[in-house]
Amino acid sequence: MRVAFILALLLVAGACSGGDGPSTPDSTATMSPGDAPWSPAPVAWLPDRAARIGGCYTRGPGDYIDAIERLEGARSFRLHIPTGYDGSHGVPVVFNFHGQGRSAEDQDNYSGLIPVADTEGFILVSPEGAYHQWDILGVYADEGNDDVGAVSEILDYLKSQFCIDPGRVFATGISNGGQMAAQVGCLLPYQFAGIAPVAGIVYQGCDGPPVAVIAFHGTEDYNVPYESAPEAVREWARYNRCPETPETERTGEFVVRESYFGCEGAPVVFYTLEGGGHTWPGAEDDTGGIGPTNHEIRASDLLGEFFRNVRRGP
Repeated sequence: MRVAFILALLLVAGACSGGDGPSTPDSTATMSPGDAPWSPAPVAWLPDRAARIGGCYTRGPGDYIDAIERLEGARSFRLHIPTGYDGSHGVPVVFNFHGQGRSAEDQDNYSGLIPVADTEGFILVSPEGAYHQWDILGVYADEGNDDVGAVSEILDYLKSQFCIDPGRVFATGISNGGQMAAQVGCLLPYQFAGIAPVAGIVYQGCDGPPVAVIAFHGTEDYNVPYESAPEAVREWARYNRCPETPETERTGEFVVRESYFGCEGAPVVFYTLEGGGHTWPGAEDDTGGIGPTNHEIRASDLLGEFFRNVRRGP
């Protein structure tokens, strides 16, 4: 595979991150928002080349834009390598998929996941969809673009460049990107341990090992109607062999959490944002979504904490 290194802009680590958390799954994952530091590290220019760091042939902490070559053309993706990364051990990976008509840069900025990646110690990967969208088989824009194959190939490429924990690969995204996160969890369950769709969860008749799920959806979402979400969540719970009835708790004035724990497979958690629009909970208003944004929770912090306690089995 020919790889084009387009940009190498490295952040100099100012302090160590909190690491990549426990290595075993925990069905009692903490659900309260964390306190992620949000101040950026200093920026420096370093040579555009790989170097051996710790035990891996890799690059150090920073921001990059890379690409892989495929039959349909180059597929580029943004990378954020967390400030505490030293190549001495495998770290988690989180794919972050943008919505229809948006870009990887838009999604990085809107989701606020870069500082969470530094806190949690995961590599953040934000791919560009073909024509600024994702093909969702049988659901949306099924135009023959092999987006799932591209994601699998990007993951293989990352394993050649960085120390990756193969049991801790996750996906999130919003809208069409949330559907894409659910799709890779369904179609690549031997590669993805968990998913966190925002305003876009789907279930596509999955077959394979369990996949942990944390999902968010606003009741006033008119782009991807809320009514599509609860049944998709229930289907994922059945797939993970969870109890039929979730534990339901109001965690805020406009937030209801349904938790399927005690599953034979992996846990499933669903946040309903009453009055919430087609938006990323906790994001700045009017920076990427449509409609009201709930600020009682931060989806980025919650998914980071949830993934911290999840590992795909052998």
